Amino acid sequence: MFSKKVIRAVLRRRNGCPFAASTGFLLAAVLSLVSFAAVRGQEKPGILGAKPVNHPPAVKIVSPKAGSTYEENAQVRYEIDVSDQEDGESKFQEINSAEVLLIVRHFSSPEAAEAAMSRTIADDPPGLGTLRTSDCINCHAFDARLIGPSFADIRKRYPYSQASVDSLSRHILQGTSGAWGSIKMPSHPELTMQQAAACVTWILNTAADSETNYYTGTEGAFRATVPPDSKSKDKGILVLTASYTDHGSKDDPSRRMQGRDSIRIRIQ
Repeated sequence: MFSKKVIRAVLRRRNGCPFAASTGFLLAAVLSLVSFAAVRGQEKPGILGAKPVNHPPAVKIVSPKAGSTYEENAQVRYEIDVSDQEDGESKFQEINSAEVLLIVRHFSSPEAAEAAMSRTIADDPPGLGTLRTSDCINCHAFDARLIGPSFADIRKRYPYSQASVDSLSRHILQGTSGAWGSIKMPSHPELTMQQAAACVTWILNTAADSETNYYTGTEGAFRATVPPDSKSKDKGILVLTASYTDHGSKDDPSRRMQGRDSIRIRIQ
């Protein structure tokens, strides 16, 4: 299959040629253009021998609107739109909704929120990144039970310690049954011990951060809550960061890219 640009170029050449009716000439012209593109080293999709190209996803928080104000404990409905040239569009259900993550973080002042949003956004922490790109989120949610326990329930049962990290890492790698009822957790031989330990460390350490909450899905709702240990007279600011990590290109799925969008809302 040739790109539209190649076909248009062939047709332009064909229209000006006295041998336009010749199918053999048309094929020769196409092959000539392909050869020329290969020599020039163009990396265009549809060109023979081209290198795979992946494009970053576009992520947009549709609602709530940036700068909105909510009463404390009010329900905030959110909607996130994701568009990726390789993976598809969330509005057409081509994106796995469970792979879209919304992080809601509380800041005591507008200045602190602004400083956080102005910083260069780094990649996900190693543990969170592995959780998002493996099959973990198919069975586990952050704060609600799915097939398996939520990450919140796991960190409640297992206080952070090296022994807990080692034990749960082996569970991830080797699989287990009976720990949370009759559901069996499959093994994950594709992960290294280091990756499994990073996942466990991230899960167990998130319990210490009362100002950050995690939600999955392109739409849902959360409460505009203020952390109980907040000492600020002002109710504060919530910074919402939505992100999606794509699946790379068809020929190189390992080269994944992430798109993000951040807004802030006020609690009164």
